[in-house]
Amino acid sequence: ITAQEILPMDIFESLFKFAFVRNPWDLQVSSWHHIARERPKLLEGIEDFDSFLYWKLEDPNRPYHYIVDASIEPQWHSLMDFNGNQIVDFLGRYENLEADYHAACQRIGLPKTPELPHKRQAKDRTDYRTYYSDYAYALVEKHFRQDIDNLGYTFD
Repeated sequence: ITAQEILPMDIFESLFKFAFVRNPWDLQVSSWHHIARERPKLLEGIEDFDSFLYWKLEDPNRPYHYIVDASIEPQWHSLMDFNGNQIVDFLGRYENLEADYHAACQRIGLPKTPELPHKRQAKDRTDYRTYYSDYAYALVEKHFRQDIDNLGYTFD
């Protein structure tokens, strides 16, 4: 949105704008593993994934922390203008990262690039759906309703 506000409209319109999004349920599992690996002290007293999601998304007493809050804003907010219109020309998906990355590179005229490395992959992680109770599912569904509706994500 900032670029749209400060650039002349003809220049903004001439640029190829792209972004990558991720299934919000999968994103929260990734966040859980990332924080446990990189900042385990933040999770002291949090015993399970349900408690983590409550603490992260609902707890009014939780102080701001950039690591925790990095994946708390709906992704859709970064993809639309003030009128609710999508402002990116290409929307890649994490679930299809390699192919969508290559498609974006092709659109901007970059030669075919090598495979993307996955350097910080959680080794003990299972499919995101296995982490969710009905309670945890509902928390993410409520908090990320705009992403689910506007980006077409489902839990399945």
